[in-house]
Amino acid sequence: MKRRTILTSVANAAALVVAGHRTFAVASPDRQQRPIRLRFADLNPDRMWPVYRRYHLLIVGQRDDEIGSALAAAIVDVLMRFLPNSRAMLVRAADARRVGVLVATDQQDVAIMAAGSAEALFLGKPPFDDIRDAPLRVIVSFGSHSLVCRPSFMARHAYVIASTLAEHKDAFPTPAGAPDGVVPAHRGSHAFFAGEEMPND
Repeated sequence: MKRRTILTSVANAAALVVAGHRTFAVASPDRQQRPIRLRFADLNPDRMWPVYRRYHLLIVGQRDDEIGSALAAAIVDVLMRFLPNSRAMLVRAADARRVGVLVATDQQDVAIMAAGSAEALFLGKPPFDDIRDAPLRVIVSFGSHSLVCRPSFMARHAYVIASTLAEHKDAFPTPAGAPDGVVPAHRGSHAFFAGEEMPND
């Protein structure tokens, strides 16, 4: 128990070191823009990242995608407010290629990607033609973008995230909906949108 407390303290201390602050304008349920302050970090992985990743739900966005960045910020805002135990935090990678590689190589679990980029990663098409059989699933779809994860992401976590984002869909420019397209739904997300019980793993 002491070890867990120490690790939590280390992770929290790391948060203060690597996390910055940035103001985003996010639509509230009444569609008015309100400024929020989100912690974010640029992804420059070092030996602290595995510890930090263990205690936070990191949502990876990309710096060169304005729509995706806004969606990632809105996702983190909703999860911080309505699923605080997730300890969600926005992290940023340089571009779609970097986001895809981070997820495909199990360096990160959850990311927002343009739907076309997610499909290209899943099918091994450029700029991911050197990555075969990328382990990718969709938690929710935002039309032009998808919140993606690895199949190994815990099913009950995907279920709860899908449920929270769908319940607060008015917080997003495009409502969070059931996964569609080429990339399969994560089984936890599928269970939620199919009206099934939350998985127990």
